[in-house]
Amino acid sequence: MEIKEISRKEYDNFLEKVDSHSFLQTSKMNEVFKSSNRDTRLFALVDNKEVLAVGLAFLRNIFGGKRIDFMVGANALDEKYEYIFYDKLKDYVKKLDCLKLVIKLDYTYCKYDQDGNLISEKNDYFLNKMKEVGYMANDGSISTYDGLPDYQFVKDLNEFSLDDDSLLKSLNNNAQRKIKKAIELGINVRSIGEDELEDFKTLTFDAAKRQGFNDKSLEYYKTFYDEFDKDCDFLVSEINLDESISNLEKLLSSITESSKNKQRRQSLKNEIDSLIELRNESKSSILSLANMILIYSKDQAIYFLGGSSTKYQKLPGAFILQYQAMRKVMEKNIPIYNFFGVDGLFDGSDGVLRFKQNFNGYILRKTGAFIYYPNPAKYKSLEIIKKIKRKLNK
Repeated sequence: MEIKEISRKEYDNFLEKVDSHSFLQTSKMNEVFKSSNRDTRLFALVDNKEVLAVGLAFLRNIFGGKRIDFMVGANALDEKYEYIFYDKLKDYVKKLDCLKLVIKLDYTYCKYDQDGNLISEKNDYFLNKMKEVGYMANDGSISTYDGLPDYQFVKDLNEFSLDDDSLLKSLNNNAQRKIKKAIELGINVRSIGEDELEDFKTLTFDAAKRQGFNDKSLEYYKTFYDEFDKDCDFLVSEINLDESISNLEKLLSSITESSKNKQRRQSLKNEIDSLIELRNESKSSILSLANMILIYSKDQAIYFLGGSSTKYQKLPGAFILQYQAMRKVMEKNIPIYNFFGVDGLFDGSDGVLRFKQNFNGYILRKTGAFIYYPNPAKYKSLEIIKKIKRKLNK
């Protein structure tokens, strides 16, 4: 048995036989990575021309050599070949001047409720298997968001129906209120066309700037759109201010003036005034509020990434977007809606978690990263040199 690079066709032919795999392991995602100038490889464990396991890796330059990452590990039809793949990989990467090999596994270590309370047993099986083939658990050098997120916020949709409001009622009071307000305002959620990707990027750039990270390139989004095609939706929530103002004015006129309705009427008047102010300062009546890439697979749908407008954050575009996305997932009979990554901190500091908690789910903690250093002494020496250079450059 040996590790070899294989073609996209060979890779796809093997993955088609696998019952379940992450979108991050697909050749489609490989093309997306390459659009961002990443050095990627499609590797396989091969025995007498038969493919037994496959994995997508990307290589990056680090001080003194290369780091190689498998963001979601490998796929095999028989578990034993997955771990033979990892074992054989240790020798193979030495040929690539690798100083650090990182593998993340898409297996669940344990579950928490959304407040961080443990609700399952901890599963050490995969941790022990990786140790058996010569890998160490994360030494703290790999972040929880590097590759597959270590902590993922998910919601089981099996118990809800499209024919009633059971999904809405499963959300917390804040989310229910925001979604009802969005419906009243006429905020619409729709799939966008490829010709709208520049507008899509405007929102993701806004969110990235606000949260302090770099946005993806336009080429990344275009490649993603083309490669995933029907396996994903690019969704946007938007408001038509002229229509919303007109609808609220009609609603206001239908509510009789009385002490009982005083608060409701005043709330509508304030809402109308706010929308008129927005309309007066906007070039267009239609405003994009929030967006997302929603990825479909057999066993789950994933809210991969998205953005929202800083200027229009008071409008509930992000809430109605998630609600309608979940309904789309239910229409496809996909059982799990995965809100994807959270920090794994339950002390109130994670704003992303606070938003997702509005939708009442639970958290899967994955097994995390495993590391192999082909030449530990060389790696440590280079790290010391790097630290010294940093001090001298201060």
